[in-house]
Amino acid sequence: MLDKIIPKKIKHLIDLIRLDKPIGFLLLMWPCWFALANLPQDNAELTYWYVYFVIGAFLMRSAGCIINDFVDINLDKNVERTAERPLTSKKVSITEAIVLLFVLLFSSFYILLQFNFYAIVIGLASIPLVLLYPFLKRYTFWPQLGLGLVFSWGVLIVSIQFTGTISLIFLLLYIACVFWTLAYDTIYAYQDREDDIKNNVKSTAVLFGFNGKKYVRVFYSIFYVIIGFLGFYSSKSFLSLVVIIALIFVMSLHLNKWKLDSKKSSNHYFKFNNIIGLLCFLYLVIF
Repeated sequence: MLDKIIPKKIKHLIDLIRLDKPIGFLLLMWPCWFALANLPQDNAELTYWYVYFVIGAFLMRSAGCIINDFVDINLDKNVERTAERPLTSKKVSITEAIVLLFVLLFSSFYILLQFNFYAIVIGLASIPLVLLYPFLKRYTFWPQLGLGLVFSWGVLIVSIQFTGTISLIFLLLYIACVFWTLAYDTIYAYQDREDDIKNNVKSTAVLFGFNGKKYVRVFYSIFYVIIGFLGFYSSKSFLSLVVIIALIFVMSLHLNKWKLDSKKSSNHYFKFNNIIGLLCFLYLVIF
């Protein structure tokens, strides 16, 4: 039905920014929302800030997809999952992609201008990491760490915006989100592990091999422990510790069913991280 209503070119541009896969921008949004939930202010007072970060996450993730596809335009054709992406398959021209990229970046900058001067500086400081990230898989087995540094950056922006500094509490939250990204993006990378090995592309999935489940469990555990500490530090409630221990236990059991050699299984466990994000956000709001 959408194919009949929406012109093909528009549909290809929508595919270029992965609009049909909102999990990407949601995973970029959650660390920002974690940071807002960790502030002493009432959440009702922060409503429009939550909205800013939703819009900002959508725009920046969309721009990131285009940048990534520019860099990987030749690599993508050799990977089953990415061979039909709009730039690789030439459904979208380089010029069209550049125009859309500038629109997204300009809109993102407008959102950033709603913040104070120092938060804007911190926001702009992430640009080198954003540009460097697509190249990491050519030279290091840790592109997932690079993505973690980028996707968690909103925590630092919130800290500067509302406290004027990067406090230890927000630095811990940033580290927690980096480990969370390491966990879910390693799961995601297992979808392409065989193709990556053939094309000499590096990732934590390639590095960990059949030990991936063990490392992912460690990454998740570090994330949950820090989130649990922040909840307890804020609320002084032992119930918060009970809840986080329960979440770690359930996560560990859930991971037992993940099949590393199944693309479908890896995709399912990757997408489940949106639920993890929601649960951890609610945890930080409550505690």
